[in-house]
Amino acid sequence: MKKTNGIEISVVGVFRAMTAEGMDITPVGQRPRAALAAIALSPRKTASRRWLETLLWADRGPEQASGSLRQVLTKIRKGLGPHSELLQANRSEIWLGGDVTVDALVHHSEPQADGDRDVLEGFDIRSEPFEDWLRMERERYRNLRTKDGNSDAVALAPATNTTSQITPPSLFAEVHGASSPLSSLFADSIRTQLGKTAAEFMHTQVIMVDDQTTDAVFTPGSRCIIRMAESGGDIIALSHITDAKSGRLLWSRRIAFDKQSIEAGIDSIAALALEASEVIAGAMEHASSAAKANALAAAGLKEAFTFNVERLQRADTLLEQANELEPHAPRPALRALVQGFLATEGEDRDKSELSHEVKVLVEQSLTIDQENSLALAFLADVQDLIFRDSNLALSFAKRALTINPGTGYAHASLGALELRRDRPSEALAAAAKAKAQLENTSLAVFSLMRYCVAAISDGRFKEAAIAAERAAILAPDSRPPLRHLYALKLHLGDFIGAREVLISLRRLEPNFSLSHIRENPDYPADTLRKCGLIHLMDAEV
Repeated sequence: MKKTNGIEISVVGVFRAMTAEGMDITPVGQRPRAALAAIALSPRKTASRRWLETLLWADRGPEQASGSLRQVLTKIRKGLGPHSELLQANRSEIWLGGDVTVDALVHHSEPQADGDRDVLEGFDIRSEPFEDWLRMERERYRNLRTKDGNSDAVALAPATNTTSQITPPSLFAEVHGASSPLSSLFADSIRTQLGKTAAEFMHTQVIMVDDQTTDAVFTPGSRCIIRMAESGGDIIALSHITDAKSGRLLWSRRIAFDKQSIEAGIDSIAALALEASEVIAGAMEHASSAAKANALAAAGLKEAFTFNVERLQRADTLLEQANELEPHAPRPALRALVQGFLATEGEDRDKSELSHEVKVLVEQSLTIDQENSLALAFLADVQDLIFRDSNLALSFAKRALTINPGTGYAHASLGALELRRDRPSEALAAAAKAKAQLENTSLAVFSLMRYCVAAISDGRFKEAAIAAERAAILAPDSRPPLRHLYALKLHLGDFIGAREVLISLRRLEPNFSLSHIRENPDYPADTLRKCGLIHLMDAEV
């Protein structure tokens, strides 16, 4: 790859991208510029494809939006010219690598020379999510600029520094604009679920703040603001999380609740809560030991559900490090589950040794916190996967959901256990809840595959194929989605599609074929065996 000097992206005022030599390499067109700005202002200068598609093409279907994003990336690279390799992408994320400076992220000790200039002036993109995001970025920049200028007008400036050493890190949640009984219900549900999920997922204090500023928001941690509004038959919740000390925007999400579908709204809230908790944990890397442990655990969770052996081993290491820094119930429970995944995916482990290590982790998790619903949900799968104790597993899953019905992983565990009890319809219902509650999180691929397996068992092969295909897009280096998708495409008569999937699968597993599964009874493909899909004739490559 050819090495280039760095570039500077100016988002304050008129958008510009310039080389170190002063050459203008700004892409042509508002959407290419908007996409480049959104990536540059995202945490770690990394944005998900799906978020960008929603941000800029909310009125288009997934395929159209995906195609439009590809065209925009081509235009950005063309504009960047010899610096085009700074823009990197895979199937799920797009990021800026190398030496890229963004003016709005540079702190100044003196009042800034740009006066009253705003972020991304002159943009006129007819997309409500983009307008919402732009308003938040402008608000964040104004707050940061005022702080840097030492103005007396800062409403959130801390009066004292007495709370700056709080450990563990704190999450401050605020809700504004809930004007009707129904919007108040959703606002309270968001606050409650966010508080539960954050406290269970990581070691943190959750402090609710009611429509008022407080000096405490400048303690180490994050600040979450949720703004409620009503539009026609929908209630809109716009959420964003900022770093409490710098004001840096870490994450934003806009979700809409149909007033007639409270159940679907609650599932969306559960998904938002876990996604927000992952973001908060991942942003704490450079703080206290508790914060660093949260960041390691969040990274471990992301690696754990790839079902890629190397990444599972990395997850095991990260979770071990996190628990040594700061013990918290989900970490040993998740590590026990990772050990089971490693054994299932082919790691050569002595079964008695594995059982002993996992038992120690289970006991540690329960000793730390017997009421942690996320840990209990993980332990349900551990009992089923490693110890084949479906009765104890079922008790863990049900207890987790009694404590916190918004624990999407517990719904996924319950779905798998319903399959063990030969209740495919009940399994599919539980898996559908899991899929809804784990969307946009590190567990999305896992929940899609649990839904895929349940749909196959219930004879819903087209729905199963859609779930497997989505999972394969989100995790292109994971074998389980491709295995199931290959068999499903053969079953549905899509032989061209099956051949393409097989080519991708053999890059990861050169000897893969359905005949290989038939000849190896220990190969992990229970659902394909049970439903007779392994007896299909292989595609030719």
